[in-house]
Amino acid sequence: MEQAGRKTVIVPEVWRELTQSRGPAAREYPKDAWRRLAERPDSPFALPGLSEEQEEAAYDIWSKFTSACFPGVHPSTIHTHSDALVVSQSLALGTDILVTGDVRTIDHYEINLIVRQILGRNAPFVTTLDQALCNAYPGGQAAEQLLTMAMSTVAPPADESEWDVDGAHQDLSELRRAMVGAGLTVTAQRLDVRWDECRDLAAMLEKARAMAEQSHALLCERLRAEMHRAGLAAIKGKN
Repeated sequence: MEQAGRKTVIVPEVWRELTQSRGPAAREYPKDAWRRLAERPDSPFALPGLSEEQEEAAYDIWSKFTSACFPGVHPSTIHTHSDALVVSQSLALGTDILVTGDVRTIDHYEINLIVRQILGRNAPFVTTLDQALCNAYPGGQAAEQLLTMAMSTVAPPADESEWDVDGAHQDLSELRRAMVGAGLTVTAQRLDVRWDECRDLAAMLEKARAMAEQSHALLCERLRAEMHRAGLAAIKGKN
């Protein structure tokens, strides 16, 4: 989203989940961590509220979901389930949902069918992140941009150390394993192929490092990780 010049939308129900304490560790985690990140001038996140009209639209969509839309969820709890609320709020706001392939609680086809019936929309509303990435970066120069973006997420700080091709390839291997674990199997395979096809790996890695330095999304993720580590350290110290 950042590379496309857009902010990542966090719908109200997702925001509630992110900022809600859950268990002893969460109580020690700074309660306002996500708020602090979202309020930064360079925040990559957008927090749209729902108007009264959008609330009504979300409720109308929510009420039409069936148990087939959310496998594993008891039919009696469909209309109190968080996933159903997230999907309905997203629809009401007019934003798509990208999910990783390891999410088994949402049936994309059933939900997209209901969307077509309610809104007359033919394009898929819910899709896998794997498919969305492949569609957005289909091949050639676009595919190399995908590789550069992926490598930026594992690039070391520019002032810390050398980042040679062999070390970077090991970083890519670890990243690909994590991606496969999250169901991004096709994207992971394409990154491996694109690495082999890249004519100037050193130049690509320099671009990735520069992209990492300029990324507000990666900065916020580093800050979030630091807050998380600080919270866990505080718990360990008390124990």
